[in-house]
Amino acid sequence: MRKSTRILILTVVIELLLLTGAVYMITQTASGAWKTFNQAEALDRIYTTMGAAMGGVGAAFLFLAVVLRIKGQ
Repeated sequence: MRKSTRILILTVVIELLLLTGAVYMITQTASGAWKTFNQAEALDRIYTTMGAAMGGVGAAFLFLAVVLRIKGQ
């Protein structure tokens, strides 16, 4: 298995973990299990933070995979 293929599989796994964490935080906040002063603001922060994290991690790993493919690894 090539290094670039491993990186792509790792990217999918990390993205799924981030998505699972985001869904968990959203459901806990929306159901009221986590007490917040302003539920709408808390949800907005979760969306923004997890969206940025998923985009940043995904972009970095995809860039690495493309570079490895170009090098032939």
